[in-house]
Amino acid sequence: MTETEKLLQTAQDIARRTFVDPSEKAVLDIFDELRAERDRTAWATDGREYATVH
Repeated sequence: MTETEKLLQTAQDIARRTFVDPSEKAVLDIFDELRAERDRTAWATDGREYATVH
């Protein structure tokens, strides 16, 4: 399973725990936030903890 598939599965799991009948949009919104969170975490752990983002 690819990293993208794992994130999508996680998004589906979160949506199902949060909403009674989650829409596809809800799942994709959670997926987008998980991707952004992963990217921020990867960026911060690449030795840039003290870098300034412009």
